[in-house]
Amino acid sequence: MQISITGRKVQVPDDVRAAVERKIGALDRFVGDLERAEVVFREEKNPRIAEREQVEVTLLGHGHHVRATVAGTDQHQAVDLAVGKLGKQLRKLKTRVGRRHRPNLQRDEVHHPLARLDNDLVNDTTLAADAPGPDDPEWVPRIVRRKTFDLELMDPTEAVMRMQLLDHDFFLFVNVDSDKPSVVYLRSDGHAGLIEIDG
Repeated sequence: MQISITGRKVQVPDDVRAAVERKIGALDRFVGDLERAEVVFREEKNPRIAEREQVEVTLLGHGHHVRATVAGTDQHQAVDLAVGKLGKQLRKLKTRVGRRHRPNLQRDEVHHPLARLDNDLVNDTTLAADAPGPDDPEWVPRIVRRKTFDLELMDPTEAVMRMQLLDHDFFLFVNVDSDKPSVVYLRSDGHAGLIEIDG
C-alpha cells in the first residue's frame, strides 16, 4: 500500500512518519486490496483545546473508500486513535464484503463515488470582517463549497454501511428498490433515517 503523508501548516517528524507507515500499512490485513492511504496532519490553533493535533486518514483501493478523522494531544496519539477507528471500520467492511454476493447489481464492478471538488463558490478573502457570525440572529449560511458525486446503485442497508465507512452523517445514492436518488442520514438516537423521492 502506498502511503502519502502531508502536514498542513504543521511539521511531521520522522518518528511520526515511521509510525504512520508501520501502523497504517498494517491495516491491509483487514482488506488486502487497499492500494493507497492519504494521511493529512493539521493543528487546531485554539490553545483552549487540549486535543489540538488532528489527523485525517483516507484508505482507497478497488472501490473501497474508508476515512477517519480524529484529534489527540499529540501526533502519535492521533495516529493511534485513527488506526483504532479504521480497524473497526475495516472489520465491518470485511464482514460486509464477505456477505455480498448479488451479481444482478454487479457491485464488485462499481467504484465508490469520490467527491470531486469543483470550485470554491466564495473565497475566504471575500467574506467581510464585519459580517454576522453563526451566533448572530441575522446569520444566513452561505454556500462556500460545491462537490460532485457519481451516484451508485445500492440498497439502503449498504448505503448506511458506506456512510459509516466514510465517517459522514449522510450518504446520497440511487436506491435499487426505486431506481431513484435517496439519502440515508444519521439520526440523533444513533440509528439511520432514509429520505426517498415520492413521485
